[in-house]
Amino acid sequence: MRAESAPFPALPPPRARPVFKALTAYHLPRDAQPDPNKLDAQLAALPFTPCGPTQPLSLGFVPPRGHAHGPLAEFVPGGHVMIKLQFEQRLLPGSVVRERVDELAQKMEQETGRKAGAKRRRELKDEALLDLLPQAFTRQTSMRVWIAPALELLVIDSTSTARLDAALSALTKAVPGLAPQPLQTAESPGACMRAWLLDGVAPQGFGIGRDAELRSADVAAATVRYTRHGLEGPDVQQHLTAGKQVRKLALNWKDRLDFVLTDTLQLTRLKVDDGAFEQDGLKDSEQDPFDADALLLTSELGELLPALFEGLGGRVDGLGVATAPAADSAPTASAPTGAGEPAPWD
Repeated sequence: MRAESAPFPALPPPRARPVFKALTAYHLPRDAQPDPNKLDAQLAALPFTPCGPTQPLSLGFVPPRGHAHGPLAEFVPGGHVMIKLQFEQRLLPGSVVRERVDELAQKMEQETGRKAGAKRRRELKDEALLDLLPQAFTRQTSMRVWIAPALELLVIDSTSTARLDAALSALTKAVPGLAPQPLQTAESPGACMRAWLLDGVAPQGFGIGRDAELRSADVAAATVRYTRHGLEGPDVQQHLTAGKQVRKLALNWKDRLDFVLTDTLQLTRLKVDDGAFEQDGLKDSEQDPFDADALLLTSELGELLPALFEGLGGRVDGLGVATAPAADSAPTASAPTGAGEPAPWD
Protein backbone atom coordinates (compact mmCIF):
# COMPACT_ATOMS: atom_id res chain seq x y z
CA MET A 1 0.00 0.00 0.00
CA ARG A 2 1.51 3.32 -1.07
CA ALA A 3 1.89 5.84 1.68
CA GLU A 4 0.42 9.23 1.06
CA SER A 5 3.01 11.97 0.71
CA ALA A 6 2.90 14.78 3.23
CA PRO A 7 1.53 18.04 1.85
CA PHE A 8 3.98 20.83 1.18
CA PRO A 9 3.97 23.45 3.95
CA ALA A 10 2.21 26.65 3.03
CA LEU A 11 4.59 29.43 2.12
CA PRO A 12 4.07 32.84 3.70
CA PRO A 13 2.92 35.53 1.28
CA PRO A 14 5.77 37.63 -0.14
CA ARG A 15 6.34 40.92 1.62
CA ALA A 16 5.20 43.98 -0.30
CA ARG A 17 7.97 46.38 -1.30
CA PRO A 18 7.34 50.01 -2.34
CA VAL A 19 9.88 49.93 -5.20
CA PHE A 20 9.18 52.19 -8.17
CA LYS A 21 10.29 51.08 -11.63
CA ALA A 22 8.82 54.12 -13.40
CA LEU A 23 7.08 57.25 -12.23
CA THR A 24 4.86 60.15 -13.17
CA ALA A 25 4.82 63.10 -10.78
CA TYR A 26 1.98 65.55 -10.17
CA HIS A 27 1.90 68.86 -8.35
CA LEU A 28 -0.14 68.53 -5.15
CA PRO A 29 -0.77 72.04 -3.75
CA ARG A 30 -0.66 72.38 0.01
CA ASP A 31 -4.33 73.39 0.12
CA ALA A 32 -5.36 70.27 -1.80
CA GLN A 33 -3.58 67.59 0.24
CA PRO A 34 -5.25 64.81 2.24
CA ASP A 35 -5.94 65.05 5.95
CA PRO A 36 -3.66 62.44 7.62
CA ASN A 37 -6.30 61.79 10.29
CA LYS A 38 -8.97 60.93 7.72
CA LEU A 39 -6.98 59.39 4.88
CA ASP A 40 -7.11 55.73 5.92
CA ALA A 41 -10.88 55.83 6.49
CA GLN A 42 -11.38 57.59 3.17
CA LEU A 43 -9.41 54.93 1.28
CA ALA A 44 -11.39 52.22 3.09
CA ALA A 45 -14.50 53.46 1.28
CA LEU A 46 -13.00 52.10 -1.96
CA PRO A 47 -11.43 48.74 -1.03
CA PHE A 48 -10.27 46.27 -3.62
CA THR A 49 -12.68 43.42 -4.38
CA PRO A 50 -12.13 40.76 -7.07
CA CYS A 51 -14.00 41.01 -10.36
CA GLY A 52 -17.57 39.74 -10.45
CA PRO A 53 -18.48 37.07 -13.05
CA THR A 54 -19.34 39.65 -15.75
CA GLN A 55 -17.08 42.46 -14.53
CA PRO A 56 -14.14 43.14 -16.89
CA LEU A 57 -12.13 45.27 -14.45
CA SER A 58 -12.03 45.91 -10.72
CA LEU A 59 -9.78 48.24 -8.73
CA GLY A 60 -9.48 49.43 -5.16
CA PHE A 61 -7.03 50.10 -2.34
CA VAL A 62 -5.10 47.42 -0.45
CA PRO A 63 -2.61 47.61 2.47
CA PRO A 64 0.75 48.81 1.02
CA ARG A 65 2.72 46.67 3.46
CA GLY A 66 0.90 43.53 2.30
CA HIS A 67 -0.48 42.58 5.73
CA ALA A 68 -4.11 41.50 5.77
CA HIS A 69 -6.33 44.09 7.43
CA GLY A 70 -3.38 46.48 7.67
CA PRO A 71 -3.68 50.25 7.20
CA LEU A 72 -4.38 51.46 3.69
CA ALA A 73 -2.18 54.53 4.18
CA GLU A 74 1.35 53.85 5.45
CA PHE A 75 2.97 56.91 7.03
CA VAL A 76 6.72 57.13 6.54
CA PRO A 77 9.14 59.32 8.53
CA GLY A 78 9.42 62.75 6.97
CA GLY A 79 5.68 63.05 6.40
CA HIS A 80 5.59 60.75 3.35
CA VAL A 81 2.56 58.55 2.67
CA MET A 82 2.49 55.25 0.75
CA ILE A 83 -0.70 53.94 -0.87
CA LYS A 84 -1.28 50.88 -3.03
CA LEU A 85 -3.97 50.41 -5.67
CA GLN A 86 -4.85 46.87 -6.79
CA PHE A 87 -6.27 46.00 -10.23
CA GLU A 88 -7.93 42.80 -11.42
CA GLN A 89 -8.81 42.34 -15.07
CA ARG A 90 -10.54 39.54 -16.93
CA LEU A 91 -8.47 38.58 -19.96
CA LEU A 92 -10.44 38.15 -23.16
CA PRO A 93 -8.44 38.07 -26.42
CA GLY A 94 -10.09 40.07 -29.19
CA SER A 95 -9.94 37.08 -31.50
CA VAL A 96 -12.07 35.03 -29.06
CA VAL A 97 -14.68 37.81 -28.85
CA ARG A 98 -14.82 38.18 -32.65
CA GLU A 99 -15.22 34.44 -33.07
CA ARG A 100 -18.13 34.41 -30.64
CA VAL A 101 -19.75 37.40 -32.39
CA ASP A 102 -19.45 35.57 -35.73
CA GLU A 103 -21.14 32.52 -34.22
CA LEU A 104 -24.02 34.62 -32.86
CA ALA A 105 -24.36 36.48 -36.18
CA GLN A 106 -24.44 33.22 -38.13
CA LYS A 107 -27.05 31.79 -35.77
CA MET A 108 -29.21 34.92 -36.20
CA GLU A 109 -28.95 34.68 -39.99
CA GLN A 110 -30.01 31.05 -39.93
CA GLU A 111 -33.01 31.82 -37.72
CA THR A 112 -34.18 35.05 -39.37
CA GLY A 113 -32.68 34.97 -42.83
CA ARG A 114 -31.14 38.41 -42.27
CA LYS A 115 -27.46 39.32 -41.95
CA ALA A 116 -26.36 41.29 -38.93
CA GLY A 117 -25.53 44.91 -39.72
CA ALA A 118 -22.96 47.06 -37.93
CA LYS A 119 -25.38 48.15 -35.21
CA ARG A 120 -26.58 44.60 -34.58
CA ARG A 121 -22.99 43.30 -34.45
CA ARG A 122 -22.22 45.84 -31.71
CA GLU A 123 -25.17 44.47 -29.77
CA LEU A 124 -23.96 40.94 -30.40
CA LYS A 125 -20.54 41.92 -29.07
CA ASP A 126 -22.13 42.94 -25.77
CA GLU A 127 -23.91 39.58 -25.65
CA ALA A 128 -20.66 37.78 -26.44
CA LEU A 129 -18.87 39.57 -23.60
CA LEU A 130 -21.58 38.57 -21.13
CA ASP A 131 -21.22 34.96 -22.29
CA LEU A 132 -17.42 34.87 -22.21
CA LEU A 133 -16.43 36.99 -19.22
CA PRO A 134 -17.38 34.41 -16.54
CA GLN A 135 -15.05 31.93 -18.25
CA ALA A 136 -12.12 34.34 -18.65
CA PHE A 137 -8.94 34.11 -16.62
CA THR A 138 -8.13 37.03 -14.34
CA ARG A 139 -4.85 38.86 -13.80
CA GLN A 140 -3.98 41.06 -10.84
CA THR A 141 -1.54 43.96 -10.95
CA SER A 142 -0.83 46.76 -8.53
CA MET A 143 0.19 50.39 -8.62
CA ARG A 144 1.95 52.32 -5.88
CA VAL A 145 1.30 55.93 -4.97
CA TRP A 146 3.66 58.14 -2.98
CA ILE A 147 2.51 61.44 -1.48
CA ALA A 148 5.27 63.83 -0.38
CA PRO A 149 3.48 66.78 1.28
CA ALA A 150 6.64 68.80 1.93
CA LEU A 151 7.58 68.56 -1.76
CA GLU A 152 3.97 69.14 -2.84
CA LEU A 153 4.16 66.01 -4.97
CA LEU A 154 1.96 63.01 -5.72
CA VAL A 155 3.92 60.30 -7.54
CA ILE A 156 2.48 57.22 -9.27
CA ASP A 157 4.67 54.31 -10.39
CA SER A 158 3.39 54.15 -13.95
CA THR A 159 3.70 55.97 -17.27
CA SER A 160 0.62 54.37 -18.89
CA THR A 161 -2.04 56.99 -19.61
CA ALA A 162 -4.89 54.55 -18.99
CA ARG A 163 -3.50 53.36 -15.65
CA LEU A 164 -2.66 56.89 -14.52
CA ASP A 165 -6.18 58.04 -15.33
CA ALA A 166 -7.63 55.09 -13.40
CA ALA A 167 -5.41 55.80 -10.39
CA LEU A 168 -6.21 59.52 -10.32
CA SER A 169 -9.91 58.79 -10.69
CA ALA A 170 -9.85 56.35 -7.76
CA LEU A 171 -7.82 58.71 -5.56
CA THR A 172 -9.98 61.76 -6.18
CA LYS A 173 -13.13 59.68 -5.71
CA ALA A 174 -11.96 58.29 -2.38
CA VAL A 175 -10.34 61.46 -1.01
CA PRO A 176 -12.55 64.57 -1.34
CA GLY A 177 -10.55 67.70 -2.05
CA LEU A 178 -7.49 65.87 -3.34
CA ALA A 179 -6.45 67.79 -6.43
CA PRO A 180 -3.25 66.64 -8.14
CA GLN A 181 -2.29 68.82 -11.10
CA PRO A 182 -0.06 68.16 -14.13
CA LEU A 183 3.50 69.05 -13.25
CA GLN A 184 5.25 71.51 -15.54
CA THR A 185 8.76 72.97 -15.68
CA ALA A 186 9.88 76.33 -17.04
CA GLU A 187 11.86 74.65 -19.81
CA SER A 188 10.76 71.60 -21.78
CA PRO A 189 12.56 68.35 -20.93
CA GLY A 190 13.22 67.68 -24.62
CA ALA A 191 14.95 71.03 -25.16
CA CYS A 192 17.04 70.62 -22.00
CA MET A 193 18.12 67.09 -22.87
CA ARG A 194 19.14 68.30 -26.32
CA ALA A 195 21.24 71.06 -24.76
CA TRP A 196 22.84 68.60 -22.32
CA LEU A 197 23.85 66.30 -25.17
CA LEU A 198 25.16 69.15 -27.32
CA ASP A 199 27.27 70.48 -24.44
CA GLY A 200 28.12 67.08 -23.01
CA VAL A 201 27.21 68.37 -19.56
CA ALA A 202 24.16 67.58 -17.39
CA PRO A 203 23.00 69.58 -14.32
CA GLN A 204 24.98 69.23 -11.11
CA GLY A 205 24.60 65.78 -9.57
CA PHE A 206 23.52 64.15 -12.84
CA GLY A 207 25.53 62.18 -15.35
CA ILE A 208 24.62 61.35 -18.94
CA GLY A 209 24.15 57.62 -19.57
CA ARG A 210 24.56 55.52 -22.71
CA ASP A 211 20.96 55.24 -23.97
CA ALA A 212 19.00 57.83 -25.95
CA GLU A 213 16.22 58.18 -28.50
CA LEU A 214 16.32 60.99 -31.07
CA ARG A 215 13.48 61.82 -33.44
CA SER A 216 13.04 64.31 -36.25
CA ALA A 217 10.28 66.90 -35.87
CA ASP A 218 8.95 66.49 -39.43
CA VAL A 219 6.17 64.23 -40.66
CA ALA A 220 8.58 61.38 -41.37
CA ALA A 221 9.49 61.22 -37.65
CA ALA A 222 12.79 59.52 -38.41
CA THR A 223 14.04 57.91 -35.20
CA VAL A 224 17.51 56.95 -34.02
CA ARG A 225 17.97 54.86 -30.88
CA TYR A 226 21.21 54.38 -29.00
CA THR A 227 21.61 51.50 -26.56
CA ARG A 228 24.73 51.07 -24.43
CA HIS A 229 26.44 53.50 -26.79
CA GLY A 230 28.62 56.49 -26.03
CA LEU A 231 26.62 59.66 -26.67
CA GLU A 232 29.58 62.04 -26.97
CA GLY A 233 30.44 61.02 -30.55
CA PRO A 234 30.13 63.13 -33.72
CA ASP A 235 27.20 61.08 -35.04
CA VAL A 236 25.02 62.19 -32.12
CA GLN A 237 26.09 65.79 -32.63
CA GLN A 238 25.23 65.58 -36.33
CA HIS A 239 21.74 64.29 -35.62
CA LEU A 240 21.15 67.07 -33.10
CA THR A 241 22.45 69.87 -35.31
CA ALA A 242 20.30 68.47 -38.13
CA GLY A 243 17.25 69.18 -35.98
CA LYS A 244 16.45 65.89 -34.28
CA GLN A 245 14.78 66.22 -30.88
CA VAL A 246 15.60 64.15 -27.79
CA ARG A 247 12.67 62.02 -26.67
CA LYS A 248 14.50 59.86 -24.10
CA LEU A 249 17.83 60.10 -22.35
CA ALA A 250 19.47 57.83 -19.78
CA LEU A 251 20.76 59.70 -16.75
CA ASN A 252 22.45 58.87 -13.47
CA TRP A 253 21.92 60.61 -10.13
CA LYS A 254 25.03 60.82 -7.91
CA ASP A 255 26.10 57.34 -9.04
CA ARG A 256 23.29 55.93 -6.90
CA LEU A 257 20.28 55.81 -9.17
CA ASP A 258 19.89 55.21 -12.91
CA PHE A 259 16.83 56.21 -14.92
CA VAL A 260 15.60 57.33 -18.32
CA LEU A 261 14.02 60.77 -18.60
CA THR A 262 11.38 61.26 -21.30
CA ASP A 263 10.29 64.44 -23.07
CA THR A 264 6.95 64.14 -21.22
CA LEU A 265 8.72 64.55 -17.85
CA GLN A 266 8.31 60.90 -16.87
CA LEU A 267 10.99 58.61 -15.48
CA THR A 268 11.36 55.00 -16.61
CA ARG A 269 13.80 52.14 -15.95
CA LEU A 270 14.47 53.33 -12.42
CA LYS A 271 17.21 51.30 -10.76
CA VAL A 272 18.86 51.97 -7.42
CA ASP A 273 22.52 51.00 -7.26
CA ASP A 274 23.38 48.35 -4.66
CA GLY A 275 25.87 50.82 -3.22
CA ALA A 276 22.99 52.97 -2.03
CA PHE A 277 21.87 50.17 0.28
CA GLU A 278 25.41 49.72 1.59
CA GLN A 279 25.88 53.44 2.19
CA ASP A 280 22.57 53.62 4.05
CA GLY A 281 23.30 50.47 6.05
CA LEU A 282 20.27 48.70 4.57
CA LYS A 283 21.79 45.84 2.56
CA ASP A 284 22.10 43.42 5.49
CA SER A 285 19.39 45.03 7.60
CA GLU A 286 16.95 42.69 9.34
CA GLN A 287 14.12 45.20 9.27
CA ASP A 288 11.05 44.72 7.10
CA PRO A 289 12.05 45.25 3.43
CA PHE A 290 9.08 47.61 3.12
CA ASP A 291 10.63 49.94 5.70
CA ALA A 292 14.08 49.80 4.12
CA ASP A 293 12.75 50.39 0.62
CA ALA A 294 10.44 53.18 1.74
CA LEU A 295 13.34 54.94 3.45
CA LEU A 296 15.53 54.57 0.39
CA LEU A 297 12.75 55.61 -1.99
CA THR A 298 11.77 58.75 -0.13
CA SER A 299 15.35 59.83 0.56
CA GLU A 300 16.74 59.21 -2.93
CA LEU A 301 13.78 60.35 -5.00
CA GLY A 302 13.11 63.12 -2.49
CA GLU A 303 16.48 64.58 -3.50
CA LEU A 304 16.48 63.59 -7.17
CA LEU A 305 13.12 65.03 -8.22
CA PRO A 306 13.62 68.60 -6.90
CA ALA A 307 17.13 68.64 -8.41
CA LEU A 308 15.77 67.41 -11.74
CA PHE A 309 13.01 70.03 -11.79
CA GLU A 310 15.59 72.70 -10.97
CA GLY A 311 17.72 71.47 -13.88
CA LEU A 312 14.67 71.98 -16.11
CA GLY A 313 14.26 75.60 -15.05
CA GLY A 314 12.13 75.01 -11.97
CA ARG A 315 8.49 74.04 -11.45
CA VAL A 316 5.78 76.36 -12.78
CA ASP A 317 2.00 76.32 -13.02
CA GLY A 318 -0.05 76.73 -16.19
CA LEU A 319 0.52 80.50 -16.08
CA GLY A 320 4.27 80.15 -15.75
CA VAL A 321 4.32 81.04 -12.04
CA ALA A 322 6.86 79.17 -9.89
CA THR A 323 5.28 76.46 -7.72
CA ALA A 324 8.30 74.93 -5.95
CA PRO A 325 7.53 74.68 -2.20
CA ALA A 326 9.63 76.75 0.15
CA ALA A 327 11.80 74.53 2.34
CA ASP A 328 10.89 76.37 5.53
CA SER A 329 7.17 76.68 4.89
CA ALA A 330 6.15 73.44 3.18
CA PRO A 331 3.68 71.39 5.22
CA THR A 332 4.73 68.06 6.65
CA ALA A 333 2.11 65.39 7.23
CA SER A 334 2.36 63.40 10.41
CA ALA A 335 0.91 60.05 11.33
CA PRO A 336 -2.76 60.36 12.31
CA THR A 337 -3.69 60.63 15.93
CA GLY A 338 -3.91 57.19 17.49
CA ALA A 339 -1.68 55.56 14.83
CA GLY A 340 0.56 52.68 15.78
CA GLU A 341 4.22 52.81 16.73
CA PRO A 342 6.58 54.53 14.26
CA ALA A 343 8.60 52.45 11.86
CA PRO A 344 11.70 50.77 13.41
CA TRP A 345 14.05 53.16 11.61
CA ASP A 346 12.18 56.35 12.62
